[in-house]
Order: sequence, then C-alpha cells, then structure tokens
Amino acid sequence: MASLGADSRLAGRGVEQQLLVRALEGTASGRPCAVVVHGEAGVGKTRLLREICDGLDADFQVLWGTCVHFGEASVPFAPVSGALQSWLERADAPARVEVFSGAGELGILLPAMGDARMGEPGRLLPQINLVFNRLVGRGPAVLVIDDLQWADRSSLDVLAYLIAGFRGQRMALLATCRDEHRGEGHPLHGWLADMRRMPGFTEIHLDRLDLAATEAQIRGLVGNVVDVGFAAQVHERSDGNPYLTELLVRGLSGTETALPTAAPEDLKDALLATWHGLSAAARQVARVLAVGGHPIEVMRLADVVGEHGVVPTMLTGCLTEARDHGVVAPDDMGRLWFRHPLLADVLYDGMPPGEAVNIHATYVRVLEPVVGGTRPAGLADDLAVHNHRAGRVNDAYRWSLIAASHAAELHAAAEEAIHLDRACSLWEQVSPGVRGSPTGYLELLRRAGDVCGRVGRLDSAVSFAERALKLVDRNSDPLLKSVLLQACWRAKYLRSVPGKMVGDELIEAVRLTDQFPDSPERALALQELASAERADGSFGRAAAHSAQAVLAAQRSGSELALAAALSARALVHRFESDLNSLDDAEEAERLARSCGSTDWLASAAIAKVRCLLALGKNVEATAAARAMFEEVLAAGSERAYHLAAYAADGLLWSGHWSECRDVLRAALAARCGGVTGASVRLRAAQLAARCGRTREAKQHLNRATELVSAQFARSHPHLTIAAAEVFLASGEPHEALHWLYSRILPEDAAYNEDFIADFAHAAAESALTARDAGDGDGAAQAVATLEDLIARWPHEPFRRRVDLIALAGKALFNAEVARCRNDAGQAELWRRAIADCHTVGWPWLEARSRLRCAEAMLAAGSAVAAVSELLQQAYLTFLELGAQPLLEETESLARITRVNLNAPVPLAATPRTPSGFAGLTTREREILSFLVAGRSNGEIAKQLVISDKTVSVHVSNILRKTGTTTRVEAAALAERAALNERLAIQRDK
Repeated sequence: MASLGADSRLAGRGVEQQLLVRALEGTASGRPCAVVVHGEAGVGKTRLLREICDGLDADFQVLWGTCVHFGEASVPFAPVSGALQSWLERADAPARVEVFSGAGELGILLPAMGDARMGEPGRLLPQINLVFNRLVGRGPAVLVIDDLQWADRSSLDVLAYLIAGFRGQRMALLATCRDEHRGEGHPLHGWLADMRRMPGFTEIHLDRLDLAATEAQIRGLVGNVVDVGFAAQVHERSDGNPYLTELLVRGLSGTETALPTAAPEDLKDALLATWHGLSAAARQVARVLAVGGHPIEVMRLADVVGEHGVVPTMLTGCLTEARDHGVVAPDDMGRLWFRHPLLADVLYDGMPPGEAVNIHATYVRVLEPVVGGTRPAGLADDLAVHNHRAGRVNDAYRWSLIAASHAAELHAAAEEAIHLDRACSLWEQVSPGVRGSPTGYLELLRRAGDVCGRVGRLDSAVSFAERALKLVDRNSDPLLKSVLLQACWRAKYLRSVPGKMVGDELIEAVRLTDQFPDSPERALALQELASAERADGSFGRAAAHSAQAVLAAQRSGSELALAAALSARALVHRFESDLNSLDDAEEAERLARSCGSTDWLASAAIAKVRCLLALGKNVEATAAARAMFEEVLAAGSERAYHLAAYAADGLLWSGHWSECRDVLRAALAARCGGVTGASVRLRAAQLAARCGRTREAKQHLNRATELVSAQFARSHPHLTIAAAEVFLASGEPHEALHWLYSRILPEDAAYNEDFIADFAHAAAESALTARDAGDGDGAAQAVATLEDLIARWPHEPFRRRVDLIALAGKALFNAEVARCRNDAGQAELWRRAIADCHTVGWPWLEARSRLRCAEAMLAAGSAVAAVSELLQQAYLTFLELGAQPLLEETESLARITRVNLNAPVPLAATPRTPSGFAGLTTREREILSFLVAGRSNGEIAKQLVISDKTVSVHVSNILRKTGTTTRVEAAALAERAALNERLAIQRDK
C-alpha cells in the first residue's frame, strides 16, 4: 500500500482511512473483503474512497461503477457493466482477450466488446464472476460501486454472488451508500441483512464532522488558518456536512470573520449556491441534464438542449463553465452528471411542472430514433419513464412493456416487476386500441403478480392477484376463478408462511371445479389442496385428494396437470416402502419437461429428490438435486434454489464441502425468502458450524428464523438440527440438548427418528462437559433426559427400518447412548458406527466415530499404538474437509498420546530428483514416505501389511542407496528434495 495522502478535505476521517487501508492490505495478501461506507449525502463517502484508491500501489486495478437511478427503476447491471466497460476501453487487445475469452454473453451489456449476442439464459452472473476472477489473476483489484442505494436488483445479485464467492482472491469490493432514499420496502434492506452474515463483509458509517474537524477541513480548502468564530459559523450552517462546508467557503479567502449575509440558509440553498453563479445558458443546461435522470453523453444532451433555449454551439462553453464551478463532472465513460447528485434532485423538484414535462417530451423525441427496433439496454427504460412523466400515457404503457420484456431477457426480474407495475397502473388511462382487451389486462396482472412474487415484492404480488381475481365472475367463468384463487393463495403463502396451510381460497378453488370433474383446473386445485394438507399433517386427506387429482388429470388429457398431480401424490406417499412414489415423480418430471414448464419441472424434481431421500438413496438424491438445480436455474426459475438446498445438504453429508460451498454461494447470492431461503441458510449454518466459524453459523441461523413464521420454524426439521449443531459448535451442549428435547416428539416418531441420533449426541456432549467440570448432577440430568426420551419412544429406535441410512443412524445412536451413560464396551459400538458410516458415505461422521473410538479405547486402557491409525485417518479426513473443531480435538489427543499425525507423501520421480533416490524401488519410495512422516517400523508394517523384518530390510537398502546413515538423515534428505521440487515448479510457472 502506498502512504495516505494529506488531503485535509478528509479531515476527521483518519480512523475510517486506516480501517480501509488495513482491509486493502489484507486484499493484497489474499484476504478478500467487502466494505460498504454509509452516510448522508455530502458526508464524504465517495471522496474517502477516491482518496484511498488514489493512494494504492500501481499493482492495484481500480474499477469504478456508478448505480443509475431513473424514475422508479434502475438500469439493470449498470454499475457492474460501467466498471467493466471502463476497463475494456483502457485495456490493450491482449488483455481484453485474456480476461473476456469465453464470456461473449456479456456483449449484451458491454458495447465495447462489439458483440451483443445473448447466450444461454442464467449465465450472466457466472460470466461476470469469471471475468472478475481473471482480473484478480492479473493483480489485486478493487471494485468500487458508488450510490449503492440506487442499485438495481440484478446488480445486487452480482455483488452478492461475488461476496459469497470470497475464497482467497485478491479482491476488494467497496461501496458507498446514502442513508437517504432507503425507505420501507427498499430492496437494499434485505440485501444488507443477508450480506452482514457473509464472511469478509463490513460496514463503516460516516457521521457529520465535529467543529474541530470542520475547522481543519476549511483550513485545507482555503489554505489559511481560519478564525474559530468563522469556522463555528460555517459548522453551524453546514451542520458538519463536508460537502455543504465546501460549498459555503468556495471562493472565500479564509481571512473572513463571518460568512457573507447572502450565504445559503439550508440544504437547498447551499446546493443551489454554485449553480446560481453560472450563466443563464449554463443553468438551463443543468436543468435539462437533471431531467435526463442519469449520466448522459454530450451529443445526446446537445440534441435536447437545442429545443430549450440553448444554442447547440454554446453547449461546450456551458459545460466547461459548469465543470469549472464544480457543478458537473464527467464519469469514467465521459458521460456528464452532477458532481453532487443531490443537485439534480433539487433542480428537478424546483422546476415548473410544465417545463419538466416539455423537456421529458424532448428526450422522447431524441431517444426514439436512437432506439429504432433494436431496444438497446437502458433506452427502453428511459423512454418508459420520459413518456410517463411527459404525460404520454399510451407511449409510456407501450415502452413499459418493452422495457419489461428487455429486463426479462436479462433475467432482471426486479426491474421487470417495476415496469410491469407501471404498465398495470396506466392501463385504465391508456387508449382502448393500445391497451387491448380486458383479457389482456387480466394476463398483465397475472404476469405482474408472478414476477413480483419471484423477486420478493410480496405485497404487490398479493395486490395484483387480488385485482385479477376481482375481474372474473365465479358464475360466468368458475374455472378461471379457481385458477386465480390458487394464485392468490400462493402469493399470500409466499408473503407469510401460515401456521395452517389449508385456507379458504384453496377450499373455494376446489369447490368451483365440482361441476367440471374432467378438467385440468380441477386436477390443479386438488393437487394444491393435497399439498397443503400434507404440510398440515392431514395425510389421509392429502392421500385421497392427490389420488383424485391424478384421476382428474388423466381424464382431462392435460400433461401439465398430470405432472402437477403426480408430483403431489409422490410427496404424499414418499415414505412408503415400494417405489410407486418415485415412479410418480419421475413421470411428472418427464411430462413437465415435454411441456416446457420450468416451474412444474422444478416441482417434479423436488418430489423426486424427496422420494429418493425417503427411500434412503442419498447419493442418487444429491446427484438429482444438483443436476436439476443447474437445469432449472438455467431456465430462469428461482424455484431452483429449493433444489440447491437439497443438493447442498447431500454434498455436506457426503463430504464434498467445497462443492457444497459453491452451491450455497449461488443460492445465498439470490437472497431467496420464505422456506426456500431458510433452507439454504440452514445448510450454510451447518457447514459453517462444522468448519468452526460459529459467528457466521449463528448469523445464517438467525437469518433463517427471520424468513419463516415462528410457528413454522418450530416444526421445521432442518432448523431443529441446524440450531443444535450451532449450539454444540458454540460450546453450549446443554442448550442443544434442551432445544432438541422440546422439538423431537415421540408421537411423530416416523418423521423424527432420523434425528434421534443427534439427540443422543447432544446428550453425550452435555454429560461429558458436566463430568469434565466435576458436575455430577449435571451429568446425571443429561443421562436422565436421554433415558426419558427413549422410554417415551413408541418402539426401539430404527427397529422398523432396514435401509443403510437407518443402520448407520442406529449405530451412531447406540454408541452415543453408551457414551452418555459412560458404559463399558463403547469402542466396539464405535467400530460398528465407523463401518456403517463408511458404507453409507458419511466421511465426517465416520471420522468423528474414529476419534470417539480412539478415546474409548484409551479410556479402557488400550496401548497408544492401537489407536494411532484411528487418529491418523480421522485427522486426514478432518484436514481434507476443513472441519477445524474436530481437527483441533484430534491434534490435542494426538499430542497427549504422542501419536504422529504426519501423512506419508511419496517422493515423485522427476529429472530434478537427487541421484541418490534414483535407484530406489517403488516399495522403497513408499517406505521412505513413511520415514518422512515419522512412522516406526511396526506402524509401517501394519499399514502395508508386511512383516517388521521386511520393513527393516527396505530401510537398510534406503540408507545404503542414499548414502545416509540414519533413518532421520534419510528422511531429512527426502524432505529437502521435495521442497526443492516445489520451488522449482513455482519458478517454472
């Protein structure tokens, strides 16, 4: 890092500067970070980041993007595309090819690429991530996002995706964010809530300056030591806002003892002070620019100002004047905007309504020929807003629909929702010939409701669903009324998961189809009701209604309705021992795919995964969830993230933690709500807990509970287990035991049996903690709690199941019960658990069982040599997974027992290998690797299944061939050879 500059305009920001410097120093060392700098407009957020970035070493790449806010909407991907576009324009041709190779789909966002093709849907995020990773590979990079409060949903998704992917990249993401413009319901609230639970994410808030800092700032601005009374007067007027302070003293010498009497009295006057100093023509140019709504190219601005009192030939002079007075400034792409965006708001708000309307109309006339039939990014959005504010209702409606379609092509659903919302609000004002029939309005409302539901604008989704419902009479069109009732119920369900799922809307939806027993609408209504009844625990009713749904769908001939009905029936019967439920789910998947229905394909895939899990086919379930997650996500459906939760769960248990992180990263970046979002967060909490990141685990857990109702959370099985894991990882086994005891109910044994082993584990940990503390009563209480649950269980745990998962669960349960009671013979029970966990493919639990087996053997008096292999294998698994808590526990036990945990690493045969090793046989090389790991002849013999004498002969041969005299000398020579090989490889790279 270069040293900080001494810009006194940043007076009072020393602490914040140092925080950012330390963060970026960490970035240079491979510790990525994201820092959001909050504060009111004019408090110095952007200036602080510019100062920091200007002070960076030349090795750093700085990419600057600004969020664009125009009307109610923002331009999709604007800050990210602006940052990349700026880099593209500066980079030479080889660098551009290196960074953007294979990322052609980004051409739709980056004109400088010269390629506007749109590739496979859903690829923009990973391609943007790919480009940034390549940029980071060229040197540490800082991505600065200015005015985050105006970021569009698509850009927030990109930033979340980058932050969720922090894994050692030399990358920093810095952002400024105003305290203003973030009212209730602003998408940034949810985004920040999610990001605060991400590692490497921090926030800084810039407050107003105190008097001393304001005095220092003034001194730097005017170049003199100022009178303290003058500084106090400035501080009183500006209230410590650095930007207002700068405006107040601009043009003063610093020798004054008081502000001029004409000085502005409040924020508006302060912002307009410099603008009033411009010539009339320059002021008018600023007004026209303000109506534009965001940075504008000079040539386009020239086309507009010519119709509003400014001769085009005067524009250059006016812009130079405005720039010299600090009113406007070019951005990184050469477009013009206000140095302080608040001035645009003030100018626009102070403009006579008729004048603003006329300027908006001129923008329309200028932009429409540019757009033509190409619909380039951003311009359709501009035309929708300009037409709306110009009072041109028909064109505003038409361009809103075009902008919505363009947003849909980019998968920018949040922006699509804004434009559809505007179109719906304008429909009654639009000419009949433009708006079309009431049927078209009904379809528009249904589309708007669907999109709003997908992006989390749940109040709007409910409103649109209810408005659509009012347009249909139950007597004249009962089937459509039924469909809309279902949509209304789904929207309300998404907004707030109820304690009871079966609602009046669903019952009425089914009743309306009674006279149409062979209709697809009846099949859909019945399957929806069956799904709700299943969630409520009314399995008999759910089974009956799902069967009726299948029959109705078959009679109707609708493949789509049959796919929905089969999915519902599969879920109802998934715990039955035969394969009918899985057959139903697979047939539903085939039908949905043939119909091209992404949403029902997702439903069928979820049903298939859950059926496989119920049948104990975890490996197949994980593979299916992962494959279908990618397929459904590529098709643009957010229901994919429910599949992501299942895929992550399978990858977590099967030991593929790196892949689990990748799946969770994509899902966390999407910031889903409701049950889906909670499910993703719970898997993230479990992974973090097992890795020892307890603070992160608690953050994910807390966020999960925020996303569902309290009643629903209480019965959510994964929340029950995830919370227990977080308690245990945090060193709170008693809390984990009590938590599980209140939620694992014997009366629901069929659905809680999978978790009874976790309960026994919590009881054992609680009892052991109490015994270690000398708390006999506490240990007895833990044992009594376990015994009570076992006594109330309706049958012997796992007696009714014979699948591999049940066998592993039973083995773990028995071993943990013995550990809790402190029974004799624990080691044999743990050996059974090791074997069964290995069979089912649970490496983390297998390794944990090895550790517990070693503890039990040592407690029973076994020799250290008998447990060394158990500890070594457990250690290697924990090391590979990154299971830090259990890794440290294993290391601690190994130190106490003097077990060597070093793993043998064979010496590779390369041209650089010392000649003394060239004559070693394959077996001798293998034994040498054990010598390097510090293993004895007996340990080597046991590991390789050979005799001690054979090992001794091989060791003698190694010493003779390498010219060494001792085992230690031979091992040291091999370690030096391996080190030299690694260094040579690095030099070659």
